[in-house]
Amino acid sequence: MQTRCKPTALTRRNFLQAGSAVALSALYRPVFATRKHYDVIIIGAGLAGLQAGRMLQRQGVDFLLLEGSERVGGRVYTLDHLPGQPEAGGARLGTNYQTLNQALAELNIAATNPTAGAPGMTLLVNGSLSAAENWPASPGNRLPETVKEVPPYRLLSTLLRNGNFLSAPLDWWQPEFSELDIPLQAYLQQLGADAEAIRLIDANLNGESIETLSALDLLRKLAVLQNAGAPQEVTIGMQRLPEAMYDELKPAVMMGKQVTSIEAANAGVRLHTADSDSFTCRRCLVALPFSVLRRLQVQTPLSEPKQQAIKHMGYTPVTQVYLRPRSPFWLADELSPNMWTDTDLGRVFTQTDAQGEVLRLRAWIQGATAQRLHGMSDAELGKHIVAQLEQARPAAKAQLEVEEIISWGKYPFTHGAFSHYLAGGVGQFSRAVSSPEGPLHFIGAHTEPSASGMEAAVKSGNRGAQEVIERLS
Repeated sequence: MQTRCKPTALTRRNFLQAGSAVALSALYRPVFATRKHYDVIIIGAGLAGLQAGRMLQRQGVDFLLLEGSERVGGRVYTLDHLPGQPEAGGARLGTNYQTLNQALAELNIAATNPTAGAPGMTLLVNGSLSAAENWPASPGNRLPETVKEVPPYRLLSTLLRNGNFLSAPLDWWQPEFSELDIPLQAYLQQLGADAEAIRLIDANLNGESIETLSALDLLRKLAVLQNAGAPQEVTIGMQRLPEAMYDELKPAVMMGKQVTSIEAANAGVRLHTADSDSFTCRRCLVALPFSVLRRLQVQTPLSEPKQQAIKHMGYTPVTQVYLRPRSPFWLADELSPNMWTDTDLGRVFTQTDAQGEVLRLRAWIQGATAQRLHGMSDAELGKHIVAQLEQARPAAKAQLEVEEIISWGKYPFTHGAFSHYLAGGVGQFSRAVSSPEGPLHFIGAHTEPSASGMEAAVKSGNRGAQEVIERLS
């Protein structure tokens, strides 16, 4: 059994075959190993930082990219060592993700229709197991009559139909919607949700808590998704994108350089790293999640809204437990291996091969449940999740092997998977999230309110590079 609380392996695929690229790499590496000053330094080799580097390189800007870990991609992470190459991070993209799709096309990476998992859904609620189609009559169904036929995974969307919606993501800044910058729980109560509906929504919420998540931010994300287009995936692994970006930039990239402090220095910035190194630059592109940035020593003047954004931006903890079934145990109870639960299992998804056979199960645990389970070691967590599944599905006894554990909430280079605003945060600091502060520029998925996920990350890289180029000139 392999267990990890963080992604570690760096798999490189060389997309630059020309001998000149090899020669260029050999020429520049000694220079980059000794130089300490650059016009621009980028912190973080996720999609945002890598895309910014590509744009700066095209304009001939003198830059360095520092990455704290030993792999590129940030929250894009394909588990290439497992059969079927499952995605532990960013996986789905929309056909309307113009910026992301352009980057894929430039790097000759094809996106196709996503593969489907096993059919059906099994519900485990209030200790009762049932097929989704039998949910209305399930003993575990304690919902009021108004929503009794709605399965738990559709409760949120069903209730939100009774309220306001945004026609475009940036509508969240319109004055008429400011009153929705309240806890999602309070908003759902206004829409008629009872305690059981709220409990079930919170059980697998993309956020830290239904008591703190801003309803307005959730509505913004839904507006983004409305225009995303049909879902697609990269069948050879989404990790190929950051790897290809890295291959374009690698003479200018230093791995294993974890920045620990950012301070003002001589009309620019000085950066200190965990290995006692330091660098200076005229402009700095910060491509770190705020969950990481707030753990650094930032000793440059920041506006009050920016300080509040860095301090209070929420990040959803997500833990994934990958399980290999030794046999199709779900045939015994004639229920789908896919599960939605109100237990520590969270949700269970399946991955299938080309023939439709189930390769693995993945328990996807997030929010408050994931945070509570952070106290367990990987070995303890693996045993706990297997025991939970065996209790729910007795035929699973001795039929599950833990392949891998990924915990984005415990990973020191992310401290969470998805950014979100806490109630009140939209009004207090949302406009300051992406704004430059002196020589500092901020990029990353969390800085692009009109997009989300990988599209937002790549889009922010373009914006940040343009900001820097304008100020340097």
